[in-house]
Amino acid sequence: MKQVLVMGVGDRVGQAFFEACQGEKNNELQFNFIEEEKDIPTGFQNVQAVDLQDAEQLTAHLKHADILVINVSGWDVDYVLDAVMDAIEAHQIKLEKIIFRSVAGVNDEYPIKNIQAVTHDQEEFVKQQQYAGKLVDESEIPYTILRPTNVLDSTDLSYRLVDEGTTMDSAKDVGAKAVAKVILETVKSDQYKNQSIGICG
Repeated sequence: MKQVLVMGVGDRVGQAFFEACQGEKNNELQFNFIEEEKDIPTGFQNVQAVDLQDAEQLTAHLKHADILVINVSGWDVDYVLDAVMDAIEAHQIKLEKIIFRSVAGVNDEYPIKNIQAVTHDQEEFVKQQQYAGKLVDESEIPYTILRPTNVLDSTDLSYRLVDEGTTMDSAKDVGAKAVAKVILETVKSDQYKNQSIGICG
């Protein structure tokens, strides 16, 4: 059985992914969830509180993982990725793959001014996302970077995937459950191995 470590369940996508995993009837995957204590949603059982910027705390979870899903939205994802890579390198942790949820706009494919993940200084936010993505890309671990447009609190499961290098200027917002669906599919297959994929409505 493969162990899937999921970092981040506090936002819309994380909550939708958590719920999708509860209904997943796959005997080959075991999902484990960690999140900052302050960000664990009320009523979410089996989510362990961890300082996501602390390499030693992460090590205890990473060393048992086969697949890592990083769903950390908002500020300081660069610090989180630094801690992840420090833990991996210091303890020679072998992961099969990393799935990193970033944002549309990190490749100049989507207008930075349209990004709603943060309410101010979107350009600095994108720089943090770019640095985090670079660490994932340079880790020599198979990866998929997912770049959704603005995420809606919607049950709509429809979405469109956009290849890296393709403009997303007119891309529509996408539902949280649709993004969670793509993450789950990426966990279960290697279809998007070593690719950066845009997701929109």
